[in-house]
Amino acid sequence: MKKWLLLLSASFVLAACGQEVAEPQVDTSADTATSVVESEVSSELASSETDADLVEVTVSVTEDGELITDGEQVVEVEEGALLLDVMKEHYAITEDGGFISAINGVEQDEDAGKWWMFDVNGAMGETGAAETELQAGDLIEWKLEAFE
Repeated sequence: MKKWLLLLSASFVLAACGQEVAEPQVDTSADTATSVVESEVSSELASSETDADLVEVTVSVTEDGELITDGEQVVEVEEGALLLDVMKEHYAITEDGGFISAINGVEQDEDAGKWWMFDVNGAMGETGAAETELQAGDLIEWKLEAFE
């Protein structure tokens, strides 16, 4: 009789171990909706931060004191953007090693001693266009004239 009881007990134990335990169903739709809203808010904040980093600068391009075609533009750029990159984005330029030799098809003239030079806010650029960082309200004046 003990053998039967032992065998019956072992059967119950084995049967209980063999049954699958169902995990409780959890409604995640509220979590998903919250995640979507949080994601949209994060995107809007990132977008407004990006917009906040944009600044306006004015670029003027003249040859002998006269504006060239499409020579003046007010452009939105990221604060700290490099002047050379902005020129490449908004004008048709020819450059080599950071030195601009033509803007919108107007080329410098070595024989006449005319070179592209630029001023930042009325003062001659202290660095090359590839190193000049733009700030809000900057006035960049590119001039093709005889260098003296």
